[in-house]
Amino acid sequence: MPWKAAFPSHLPHFRRNHGAVRGRSSALSGRRTDARLRNREDLHSGQRSGPPPGNQTCPDEHLLQMSTQGKKLAWIQALRGIAALMVVMVHDRGALVGDGGAGRMVANALLPMAMGVDLFFLISGFLMVLTTRDFDGSKAYAWAFTAKRIARIWPLYAIVTLLAIAVDHHGLHGFADRSVLLPYLEGLAFIPHNPAASGLYFQMAVGVAWTLCFECYFYLVFALCMLFGRWRYGVMAGWFALTLIAIPVLRGGYHLGVASQPLVEWSRYANLAINPIVWEFVFGMLAGWLYLSQFTIKRNVMIYSSVVLLTATLLIGWHRIGMVNFFGPAGWGAPLTILFLGAVMLAKNGAMRVPAGLVWLGEASYSLYLVHVYVFVLAQRVMMPIPMGADSFRAMLFVARPVLAVMGAWLVFRYVEAPASAWVRKCLLQMTHRRHAQRSLPAWAGPESSARRISDGP
Repeated sequence: MPWKAAFPSHLPHFRRNHGAVRGRSSALSGRRTDARLRNREDLHSGQRSGPPPGNQTCPDEHLLQMSTQGKKLAWIQALRGIAALMVVMVHDRGALVGDGGAGRMVANALLPMAMGVDLFFLISGFLMVLTTRDFDGSKAYAWAFTAKRIARIWPLYAIVTLLAIAVDHHGLHGFADRSVLLPYLEGLAFIPHNPAASGLYFQMAVGVAWTLCFECYFYLVFALCMLFGRWRYGVMAGWFALTLIAIPVLRGGYHLGVASQPLVEWSRYANLAINPIVWEFVFGMLAGWLYLSQFTIKRNVMIYSSVVLLTATLLIGWHRIGMVNFFGPAGWGAPLTILFLGAVMLAKNGAMRVPAGLVWLGEASYSLYLVHVYVFVLAQRVMMPIPMGADSFRAMLFVARPVLAVMGAWLVFRYVEAPASAWVRKCLLQMTHRRHAQRSLPAWAGPESSARRISDGP
């Protein structure tokens, strides 16, 4: 067959496309050559090498696209899912507390699941280091980071707060009473309502929001330190040394008990800064630096697995004898940090494999954390009329509530959290991208690159 007959009508099109591809390849090659030349010039002049600042984009922790291969950090998503499910189960154990025999044994065995909170804090510190590793020192980057933290946490929490007012105060009546509204409004600003309350829970109007107070405090410190550019980690180290070591020592003693710190009377928010549970964010940051560093150990899955299993065994044993029974570095936090470091090294060496179901659960972990209590309440009210004995009813609640919470959380994530966060994020970035873009980029980047960079921030 003559060669023209093989593709008589496609050849001109093929030639045009082939020419276009070659043209694009040549242009791309030219840009890469220019970039290499700029990098060499930068090295000789002592400036920062690498791509031009305008081409850097701030990574997005919510999408988790910051692994060394450019893939999602599936193992981190899985850990978030595990952490959220642990919190769900420690709250679900309340269905069995009033039971006798086996039910009470199961409830007691589930108490250590509260360490899901410690795991959340470790993950937060880790991700803040990872997702800002391309930080260029600009205020625009710092604002984009802050805007995305707000968009990640606040919209769904505000919606859940409105739901809590309606549920706790029987409809719309709670919105008319200022004394009722005040704790909820303080909660929206992540201000501890009552730091003197027993335990560590601050008597927040939305019960689980006490952890968000610590999260947002850490994000605030991290964002402010970013304004110091390349000195940000030095400033951060100084701040944590001051608040977690120097001030507690000067106030009369230093210890790691998270629920027994001397109260700061003049500022409720200051009680967050001096609480030793903040160390867990610091430990997470150290894990992030380890993950990004050149440090590695010869790949041996058995070594890492043995360390993880040994630490898990010790953690269970320490809890059984009462040595480890609460949050913080003096409780579940210390052994959990060792477990987390083991997971980090496994992931760094490519030896981490996670089930897709846990990754799926991790995406909805924030929704699960916030809404599961209200799903529990709704499930109990719906199942209350079912005729059965008290023990059977408790067992049914114990099994059904976590399943319903996971289902409800995924719906909330899909139809409430994700759209609301995306909308708030877009609004916050659009409010300031024109003001920051030209100020933080060189003239050659152009207005289009400026707008795109701010829109695609951290």
